[in-house]
Amino acid sequence: MAKGLKSFKILPIEPLAVDSIKIGNSEGTVSLKQEYRNIKIHGLTKNLKLYNYQVDWDNLIFTSETFNTQVDFIADYKLEGKILLLPIRGEGKCNISMHDLRTKHETYYEKFEKDGDIYMRMTKYIVKFLPDHITLQFDNLFNGDSILGEQMHKFLNQNSDLIFKEFQASYEETFGLVFAKVTNNIFTRVPMNKIFK
Repeated sequence: MAKGLKSFKILPIEPLAVDSIKIGNSEGTVSLKQEYRNIKIHGLTKNLKLYNYQVDWDNLIFTSETFNTQVDFIADYKLEGKILLLPIRGEGKCNISMHDLRTKHETYYEKFEKDGDIYMRMTKYIVKFLPDHITLQFDNLFNGDSILGEQMHKFLNQNSDLIFKEFQASYEETFGLVFAKVTNNIFTRVPMNKIFK
């Protein structure tokens, strides 16, 4: 799957390409408007470990947990707001890395018939990210002011867990939609009897 399936016109998911993501201000200690474009997510399948996989066939509910040593979110970014009362702004390249990432997956499906075959369609994807730690790199903070940028990067990485928790629900909701789209791109093209042999 990492390299895609040409026979079903399914694109590679390593890296996973996403056009854009927008995340609005939170109401907590971090108030940050974020916009990401030309996103590439690396590491989703590399050294992936899958465990606690369970299937409720009656209700078509799949649950599992995965472990990745590192997942990198690389994109063009634009952000503006405050972190713990400190103003921050920037526009450029970024890399948000989740290290030793454990992820909980809960997925819901429905069946449908097409051309005499039975397919599955995902209706909901609930994802929970549980990284051991986060590292943040945002190029060109404060219009390239190296002193302010270096100080802010030090501050960001010292408080990366707090910053991540402020936006965790928004990230998870957004990625749930992205992962659902990727999954449906596969499941709605490949009959169930070819996926679950």
